[in-house]
Amino acid sequence: MHNSSAKIIAVLLLMVCSSATLAQDIRYSWFEMSYVQQNVGEGGTLTDDLIGQTVDIASEEDGNGIKFRGSVGTWHNLFIFVDFNSSDLIVDATISNSQGQFSTSDEFDFVAIRGGVGVKWPVAHKTDIYAAVSYDSTDFDFGSFAGEDFDTGEKDVGAQVGVRSIFGDKLELRANVRYSGVGDVNLTTGIWDSDTLFGVGFGYELIRGLSITGDYESGEFSSWNIGFRLDLDED
Repeated sequence: MHNSSAKIIAVLLLMVCSSATLAQDIRYSWFEMSYVQQNVGEGGTLTDDLIGQTVDIASEEDGNGIKFRGSVGTWHNLFIFVDFNSSDLIVDATISNSQGQFSTSDEFDFVAIRGGVGVKWPVAHKTDIYAAVSYDSTDFDFGSFAGEDFDTGEKDVGAQVGVRSIFGDKLELRANVRYSGVGDVNLTTGIWDSDTLFGVGFGYELIRGLSITGDYESGEFSSWNIGFRLDLDED
């Protein structure tokens, strides 16, 4: 993680621990289900010298799927959360061997899971900043076109800082910056790398306890989603 990100998280944690809890209306116990579109755009090459064959693959950038997220407010300023994302990616492949060159495509899975704990700090009426740490898992299930194996997955830590604010009685706006130790991968070598992602989102309460919600996150694996959130801690 960059030193600047670590310093921001440390300052936020210190402020949370040293500040009294203020009254606020932002909820931290909720469940959300969304449609998600995932932009990946990864490619790679594997060569089998024994049989003289090379397979080149490239995933199309727009995959779609479903996202489940949930959060539970626990003790004082703490909350725990989980984020599950499963998308189908169209992958194009070119197979080159002694018989010639062949093109094909198929649909494979991209799965990202995050879970962790966070702390919130109310800074004004209906406005919070928060910091969180997580354990992140990312998996590509590419199967096989011609005996090759591009399947890869990795797990590592992540961290996030953000702000949430409610305007009027119904509209929430939010923004965050997130670090993940499994934010990018080289499919040729199978080596994973970290990434820093930037996100914005909104929620609009349709009826008490039920909101339409949407988010966009920019990074190596960028995505957007839209769905519904059910509050679990209504007054």
